Amino acid sequence: MKMMLKITAGILGLAGLGCIGLFLFKGGGAGKLVWEDPVVRKSIMTFGYKVYGDTTAENGRFFLSKIVFRNDGAGPVRDLSISYQIPDYVPWTTPATQTELPAGQTLVSLYYPQLPSKVTALSNRTNATLETKIRWADKAGEMKEEILRSPVIFRGVNEIEYCDLPENEVANFYDYHSTAEFAVAMVTPNDPVVKEFVAEVTKRTGGTLAGIEGGRELIGTMKAMYDYMCETGMRYTSTEGVPSKLGDIATLVQTVRMPRDVIMTNQGLCIELAILWASAMEYLGCDTDIVFIQGHAFTIVTAGQQTVAIECTAITPKSIPGSMIKMVGLPEDTPVIPFDKAVKLAEMELEMIKRNNEPITVYNVKAYQEKGMHAPELPEIDLEKIKNILAQRNEHTAASYAQNVGANRGATANNQVPPGYYRWVGANNSASVDVPATWTRMENGPVPGMIFLAQDAHTSAAVNVFNYPTLTSATEAMQTARRGVAQALGGTVKISSQQQKGNMVVYTGTTSYRKGTGSEWAGFFAPTSNGVVGLFVGTAKGYFQQNQAVIQQVISSFKIAGMNGGEEPSAPQNQ
Repeated sequence: MKMMLKITAGILGLAGLGCIGLFLFKGGGAGKLVWEDPVVRKSIMTFGYKVYGDTTAENGRFFLSKIVFRNDGAGPVRDLSISYQIPDYVPWTTPATQTELPAGQTLVSLYYPQLPSKVTALSNRTNATLETKIRWADKAGEMKEEILRSPVIFRGVNEIEYCDLPENEVANFYDYHSTAEFAVAMVTPNDPVVKEFVAEVTKRTGGTLAGIEGGRELIGTMKAMYDYMCETGMRYTSTEGVPSKLGDIATLVQTVRMPRDVIMTNQGLCIELAILWASAMEYLGCDTDIVFIQGHAFTIVTAGQQTVAIECTAITPKSIPGSMIKMVGLPEDTPVIPFDKAVKLAEMELEMIKRNNEPITVYNVKAYQEKGMHAPELPEIDLEKIKNILAQRNEHTAASYAQNVGANRGATANNQVPPGYYRWVGANNSASVDVPATWTRMENGPVPGMIFLAQDAHTSAAVNVFNYPTLTSATEAMQTARRGVAQALGGTVKISSQQQKGNMVVYTGTTSYRKGTGSEWAGFFAPTSNGVVGLFVGTAKGYFQQNQAVIQQVISSFKIAGMNGGEEPSAPQNQ
């Protein structure tokens, strides 16, 4: 009996070992691969294409796709691989593989697309498709494959989205600006166009491009850049963002151009001007911050121990609320805001935000670019064309207008007064000039020898006519006029250039006053049979180019006996 039990036990033991071996050989049951619906970014800002491909940018939060795989089976899932493509932009990637995914285990796959720079050639919203190929082996070793397709929007290269959070997760200013940091990726200090722009600025300081150490050097360079922007007619323009909704993402999309485009068009939004300031100052070795407050942006610049905030939009005074302009000691309708007042405006904004506990976000350019906010590769550009554009802007300042003095190009048929103009004749009928009829006019101005004054209070454009009957040379007349301006108005006249042209001397220059205001002008003095007669046309500093049309008309209309082909000034025929 005992022998029979031993035999039976042996047989059962062998059977058990066989079952265990079979279990191990077959894998202990089948694996079951499942995955949740992929989390796919609804859209991509193409100028920031490098950011999406950086696994370290903001700790990897800017992935394009996230898929969570899980093995719900009793055995392992083997030979799992995942690859991606975006047809026309990214070919199939080298598969990411997992030899075995044990039962009950989870795998997270994140995709950071290495997009080509050609996406920055997309000027408008473009539809694309993300394809995800999933392959794995079943229990019998047979390969399974499935391809998932998800729509993706490529934004136009100049479009920035300020938020990428689901609408139900947006609670405040900071949520609504969750992707505003992408603006840092638009800061391009190494762009050759920015370098040429900075070179024009530094010409005014007499310095080099070696960098800024701080203190007065920083203030001087920033002032030179601000004045350059004003004098060459750069303007602030206002365009609000457009609300956009893609699935559960509600955001504001704004067209924001690169600094090179702002330079070439000579105008920009507040954020575009802030980015241009950051680009130029970073190129000069400064540390910069881009500041976002409610509905606005500006720049803070630091060099050494010196930090200066600048209200970038002050180059266009009408963009600043009149109440704020008055707070910095200027009239509400001031035609120009000097650099020091633009700095004061920014300081006031920061103070008010702190006092009222209003939301503010400050992005340090260097810090965020180190975090992965990389600038895009920019297309090649004709640098000679850029140099010519900048040179032409310089020519559109006082010097170029001076060369046209007395050209008489504004004459009308039968020498009639142009519509909307008033003709003044004086200096014993030896001189005449046409000025807009709406301008305020006055005979015999405050400076000795000033026999006519006309001015537009809204644009600051003004015309002065001088006559010194006892003088015989243009040089003597200029010296006399400079003394007169100093004594009567407290102004300091600085001559920037002078050139002999026929029997007259052409001048360009500026006049500065004790209160910090000043003007830019062009004009000339010419000897006549009635002594020396002169005409000077100017505006508040920074507004010469903006008023070039009317200034050219006034300059070309000026006539002096013996000039302009010998034609005598005609009597006024004003309506």
